[in-house]
Amino acid sequence: LMLLVTGGSLGARHLNQAVSAMKADLLAIPGLYIVHVTGPKEIGTVKADLALAPEEAERWKVYGYTDQMGRAMAAADAIVSRAGASSLAEISARALPALLVPFPYATEDHQTTNARSAVEAGCAFMVADADVEGDEFKRLLLQLVQDANLRARMSEAARAQKTADAAEALADIVLAQVSRG
Repeated sequence: LMLLVTGGSLGARHLNQAVSAMKADLLAIPGLYIVHVTGPKEIGTVKADLALAPEEAERWKVYGYTDQMGRAMAAADAIVSRAGASSLAEISARALPALLVPFPYATEDHQTTNARSAVEAGCAFMVADADVEGDEFKRLLLQLVQDANLRARMSEAARAQKTADAAEALADIVLAQVSRG
């Protein structure tokens, strides 16, 4: 079981802190591996906060940045992420069960709107950034990684959104308009 944690290309300090604080809980789950993309400015702090022993570092990989996010998402069974449009499109296209923490200062709070749609469709959980270090975040994250049936339902709900087919559907519309001339 692989959990991917990412705050986007710049990272998300609050999200990193909340997940790092759950180190003991997460590493207590047999067979759980974590790929944690911290953001380049956060890697030192996250590594210091985690203080992973060598055997723990075998299961919890920490990166400042990756240009292999598609591969990381393809390998993941669940994700903790911000809720930007691009991130959500990739998460949805891969039918990846998610715990979303919208960036609260995004223009017109659009990440909360994005995340709310995923939650309403049954694809994700959402926790406000202000609540990320609270009990609800911890409860939902543990539920996400421990409940295979929940992850299967979330994946099924994401596949029903047909995000993976969006490019093809858009191309069909464009071609239909072009052929009408």
